[in-house]
Amino acid sequence: MTHPDLGSREERPLAPARTPFPDCIASDAGLGFISGGTGGSVFHFLKALRSSPSGRRLVGGAQAVRANAPRLAGTWTGLFVTFSAVDSAMYSARGKDDPWNHIIAFACMRGLHHRRKGLKAAVRSALVGAVFWGLFEVSLIGMDADGADPHRKNLKNRCSLPAAFSDGDPVLEK
Repeated sequence: MTHPDLGSREERPLAPARTPFPDCIASDAGLGFISGGTGGSVFHFLKALRSSPSGRRLVGGAQAVRANAPRLAGTWTGLFVTFSAVDSAMYSARGKDDPWNHIIAFACMRGLHHRRKGLKAAVRSALVGAVFWGLFEVSLIGMDADGADPHRKNLKNRCSLPAAFSDGDPVLEK
């Protein structure tokens, strides 16, 4: 896909819609590590802050962060890498980037994450993940459709009267 450059007659290629395969996995691994480490630090600090004895709350919070944040950062890294790898595999196999790739990737990620609890738990978790991510994708498509539909009228124009009935009254024309 290309678009013309206004200053020349050449066409420049557009930036790719998705990050290439090996780079997206490394990028998502870093994002998962940062998300898990940050979220885990905040969660375990606040949890320990509440449950520590008076006078030792900050020390208890810091100890909880040191003990639990690295574990959560590693877990989230694994989840993000699994999602990215399955998403890239689906993109390679199907040849198109659409919401089904993300839905299947999220379902596989959840199923693989719960595989040690047994086949039944893994399948149930994968189905829940597919439904959840499907609803998320539908909401994203709905939000994009609201702003992207040129035929949809603005709310202020929705109740306006046709010019033949307004008689030039500025109050009725708004």
